[in-house]
Amino acid sequence: MLPLTLQFIVKSCSGFLAPETQECCIQRVWSDSRTVQAGDLFVALEGANFDSHDFLPEVLSRGATAALVDAGKSSKYPKGLVCVQVPNVRRAYGALAGAYRNRFSLPIIAVAGSNGKTSTKSLIAGVLGTERITLASEGSFNNDVGVPATLLQLDERHQAAVLEVGTNHPGELSPLLGMIRPKYGILTSIGREHLEFFKNIEAVACEEGAIAAVLPKDGVLFINGDIPFLSEISSRTQARIVKVGFGEGNDWRVTHLRQMHQGTAFSVESPEPEYDGEYQTNLIGRHQALNAALALGVGRELGLSRAAMRRGLAESSGAKMRLEIKQANGWTVLNDAYNANADSMIAALETLRDYPCLGRRIAVLGEMCELGDSSKTAHEEVGRFAAETSVDTLLTIGAPGLMISRAARASGLTNVLQVDEIDQVSAKIRPLLRAGDVILFKASRSARLERVVQALFDHSSTPHDLTRPQLATTGST
Repeated sequence: MLPLTLQFIVKSCSGFLAPETQECCIQRVWSDSRTVQAGDLFVALEGANFDSHDFLPEVLSRGATAALVDAGKSSKYPKGLVCVQVPNVRRAYGALAGAYRNRFSLPIIAVAGSNGKTSTKSLIAGVLGTERITLASEGSFNNDVGVPATLLQLDERHQAAVLEVGTNHPGELSPLLGMIRPKYGILTSIGREHLEFFKNIEAVACEEGAIAAVLPKDGVLFINGDIPFLSEISSRTQARIVKVGFGEGNDWRVTHLRQMHQGTAFSVESPEPEYDGEYQTNLIGRHQALNAALALGVGRELGLSRAAMRRGLAESSGAKMRLEIKQANGWTVLNDAYNANADSMIAALETLRDYPCLGRRIAVLGEMCELGDSSKTAHEEVGRFAAETSVDTLLTIGAPGLMISRAARASGLTNVLQVDEIDQVSAKIRPLLRAGDVILFKASRSARLERVVQALFDHSSTPHDLTRPQLATTGST
């Protein structure tokens, strides 16, 4: 981060200082009280189960220069701490990040979509990172805390930035995009996400389509050309549109998909023949080939060579718990326990179907949350799809899992197991495993299904992680 004056911070946040103080320089904006250091502006965020204003004395003792605080909580300010008082700390944090972003003229890419955002962001960062120092969001830093935290890492070294933007309620994307002001937008997918709050897929498309509306005339929208509501979303942008997908009519078309043990190979037909041909990524799944092709489109737009883009894809790695590949005792786990909705469940089952397997294909599936009135229908759809994709053994968890298992049985799958609690999964699945088996684990994040994966490997004699380290936040890997 470039140094900031208190005057710049106060003006950006529409705040005021208490007590009045001499001008000083802020070296870093930070929200973790445990690692605050001299020169920091501490952001006193609040959550459902915490209030960082309680840590202000600790922050002062660690040498923080100032704190961004709620003006209504003056009783919690320790004497001697310079406080930038604002009506709402989260909004002020975003306003500060947006003002800071305006100091830079580098190409900034925003990645939106119902599924695939984190993987696509990492693939784009990997491609661009071969030739440009690229800032990328850490993990899934895609909300009103993660986006400001990423923007405030920008400095004069960076030559490009790629940020992920997420939403689970109507109206959340536009403020994030307003902070970022991207020239390039990516829309990976339109799916049945967070229907408890969006109610229907039309509302999802309206929300995710905000990425099209914010792009400038000289910008580019890279969009999955196979999604529903393509024409409606495309009509919202003044930017040039580049369509990427599997179907005819896409500008970048993915063909000849081939699933391998440690990645996916595919061919591309592009607007320029010199970029045609085969590429490979370490990520697995049909959807990851599409995400990789989106990254290729961005790389071409920013002037990278085909050789650099091929290298970037080949060296990129996926995020934790997104079809993360692990092996032990001759069997393979596909850990996709980060989150789930009906569309991502189906994509994961397709990946299990296509993944090379010498033994049996086993799916361990749990609840998909935040689906509202569509929950029963969605869980039953997943059960039917599991049966249709020739899953050999299905194990489901809890009452929502029971809806999956019943639909699978009704569709002809006979080897179906059911447990009531997640703590029962490990004991149920471990005796079944044999060399050559491939096991998919998938559920919404709240299920914490990764605990079962960890338990399996804790009891394995030869655990082996086939994934590579995650991309660094800055620079190339």
